[in-house]
Amino acid sequence: MVGTKDRFNPALPAPPRKGTRPLLYVVMPRWPGQGSHRTFGHRYPPMALYVLAALARREGWDVFVVDQNYQDLPAADPDLVAITVWTMSAPQAYRTADAYRARGVPVVLGGVHASLLPGEALRHADAVVAGEAEAIFGTVLADAAAGALQPIYHGSWGSMDAVPGVVEFRDIIESMPLGRYYPSLTLQTTRGCRFNCDFCSVIRINGRGSRHLEPDQVVEELRQRRAIPPWAPFTFVFFLDDDLAADLDYAVRLFETLIRAKLPLRWGVQASVGLARNPEVLALAAKSGCRIVFTGFESVSRDALREANKKNRPSEFKELVARYHEHGILIEGGFVNGFDADGLEVFSETALGADDIDVDLAHFSVLTPYPGTGTFARMYGDGRVVDTNWSRYDYYHAVFEPARMTRDQLEAGNREAFRIFYSGSSRRARFRRRLRQGLHPYPVIGAAIANATYARSYVRNWYDPGVDDYQAPPEELEALLQTSRIEAPLAITSAVQSHAERSGLPIAGTVGPAPGARLAPVLPADEDGSSVTVPVSLGRRPG
Repeated sequence: MVGTKDRFNPALPAPPRKGTRPLLYVVMPRWPGQGSHRTFGHRYPPMALYVLAALARREGWDVFVVDQNYQDLPAADPDLVAITVWTMSAPQAYRTADAYRARGVPVVLGGVHASLLPGEALRHADAVVAGEAEAIFGTVLADAAAGALQPIYHGSWGSMDAVPGVVEFRDIIESMPLGRYYPSLTLQTTRGCRFNCDFCSVIRINGRGSRHLEPDQVVEELRQRRAIPPWAPFTFVFFLDDDLAADLDYAVRLFETLIRAKLPLRWGVQASVGLARNPEVLALAAKSGCRIVFTGFESVSRDALREANKKNRPSEFKELVARYHEHGILIEGGFVNGFDADGLEVFSETALGADDIDVDLAHFSVLTPYPGTGTFARMYGDGRVVDTNWSRYDYYHAVFEPARMTRDQLEAGNREAFRIFYSGSSRRARFRRRLRQGLHPYPVIGAAIANATYARSYVRNWYDPGVDDYQAPPEELEALLQTSRIEAPLAITSAVQSHAERSGLPIAGTVGPAPGARLAPVLPADEDGSSVTVPVSLGRRPG
């Protein structure tokens, strides 16, 4: 087996227990290889682990957080292990789970991958949580304490009010070594997305619509985060929302509340390019402290965007990026190579196009048919998915047969896009442009450092330690095909019910939104990619 190995480190002290309270380990598996976490400003703390830890504390458990990217596993065994599973880390997660089960410790798997492939995950776990955990995790822990874990727990789309606040896990953040994560402070204000991009799994997990944390609650969360050491003249926070611009009415309320609060705050976020089409909203974002936005442009080719079910217009990208810069906001662009419309010329065209529209940073990905997505359904159904070693589903390996090039050409070409965009001359030219534009020096210097670390990690020192020897079970792939073909907001329900029917196993939990969940479905997007959210009654399914 190639790749990272589990390390039960006997030198680590046993995590403390309070009396006879049960002990839970919450674990983030190692990322298997190359990734943007190796660049400045992209090492985000494992918020999912913090939330699970807070939920467990509410139920009377002691908790120890393990991020395997930076930590070994303690040799002392807990009473239960909960592992969050992304697709590219699934083989690592399964190996860790197998190791604990061999030691007699029960394991619960959850997260995006386990939710869409519960049958595969159950081959390595005692229980699987499919969907969001807030409404069901207490039941999981109660069953574990009673020695009566059920095989599948179906979570539901709940109110953002149910998500634990930082006051419940501040001590965990403070226990992390300084500099391990940057940005070290993150917050999620919304869940869900208005778009239905063919290659994305977000709305399969969180629904096609938006649920919000009220702006006053956001401000209180930010006050709490600002109080976390070390002290600084201002606090930088990254909002983890998939698209903060999904509901512009909410965005306006949030920005106005942040302005009134007068917090010494700078923040970054993911948002669709449509945010820049609204000058008043963009001005409010900048005034409230926005300094960097990650936007999924995806391609500079209109044909490729149509294939991805994206309504962006490349002809306006340059103007919209300029609007961000006029307000002192930097832009990181995400681009995807390997669509059926893409030929060998796409790599240089995309890299040069990204530079031409003047983004400050760019990330180039190989198109990846992630489980549960329309891309997987189409490609696997056509026999084009040729590799189901999930460790290679990392944005940089070609796991399908491209239409107009070979797999090797796609991987090499994607790396060439990084080389072109992050060449020394391109990086210096971008830095000089920002200085001439008069942007604040802090974000400009930060972007220059990020450019340099991108060049180091993606051009000079590409990290490829090899991957695990793993292939998904064929019968689970056939079930996944059906899950990927169904309407996106029903994908998890389909996956869970399909496995229950095949195995005869019971399902614990509810299907659909939890009571009190305020889900805002969206009307069909306009040609420019904008859309309008509409209020709905409590408990109604989005989509």
